[in-house]
Amino acid sequence: MMAEYEALQQSGFLPLLVIIIALLLEWLIPWPEKAHPLTLLRLMATNLAARVNPNAPRSAAQQRISGSLAIIVLLAPILVIISIPLFLAQYPLFFDAIMLLVAIQFQPIRRHFKGLEKALKSEKKNLARHHLNGIVLRDTSTLSPMGIAKAAIESLNQRFIYQQLAIIFWYLLAGGLGALVVRMLIELNQVWNMKRPKNRYFGLPIALLTQLLVCLPQLIFALIFSMITNPVGAFKGVKSVPSKSHINSFVKGMIGGGLGIQLGGPAIYHNTKVRYPRVGASREVRFADLQRSWQSINYTLFIFLTIITLILAIIYKSS
Repeated sequence: MMAEYEALQQSGFLPLLVIIIALLLEWLIPWPEKAHPLTLLRLMATNLAARVNPNAPRSAAQQRISGSLAIIVLLAPILVIISIPLFLAQYPLFFDAIMLLVAIQFQPIRRHFKGLEKALKSEKKNLARHHLNGIVLRDTSTLSPMGIAKAAIESLNQRFIYQQLAIIFWYLLAGGLGALVVRMLIELNQVWNMKRPKNRYFGLPIALLTQLLVCLPQLIFALIFSMITNPVGAFKGVKSVPSKSHINSFVKGMIGGGLGIQLGGPAIYHNTKVRYPRVGASREVRFADLQRSWQSINYTLFIFLTIITLILAIIYKSS
């Protein structure tokens, strides 16, 4: 057994095996959200922000400094605690796998998206909004069924990029601890999101750091997604995005163009309307597009893992 393990480790395919096992476990084993470590992290982040980012008026520079220090204050003790058993472990791969399993948590998104799809099919609009509230920050009270479906598709793809594809990408580059750190930063960005007026400046440091970490995974996702849907449509979707737009708008344009639907448009956050550009194709979202979007991210994940396998095989043969 030990010889087989060493042979697998030398082949370079061990990280891929860990990824596949972690994905299967995350998919098959129910892990209550209340008992998940990331839920505790979000609670800690909320309580810390209440202390270091009070409602009292402060300058933008002070809020940005507080936001930068909050990242260090929250994550540094956690990383020290995690690093001690890793340093002493005889089989660090086991801890690597556990950290990856924690980092790729996607069950809540999957559950809410499927619940939303079922509610819309049964014409239960309020129940659909309830599920949508579990995956978006925007106000959903005025959304029509078409608006609910559009917001769900946008959020599903973005969450998949941030919470699975980017995590796998960083696991390959930096191991389980690196993947867990990236996921924790993504969670902090969600809790301290700049769309909340209170976090307009406080959330800027974590937003910039998160965008830097997911920029390349976003590009990888967009290229694979466009290939498996409609490359020509995805290219046209990119052309529909105004110049100088945020990278998220270009990715959204490729998703909309690939699926042949229109994404973007106005969204309300805390009684403030934000006008995003309408990108992608011209057709409005339909109910069937929910299932198409769900299938597309699964195909994207499969192609991504296949590409990783081919790269590892080439590296192994050339070594």
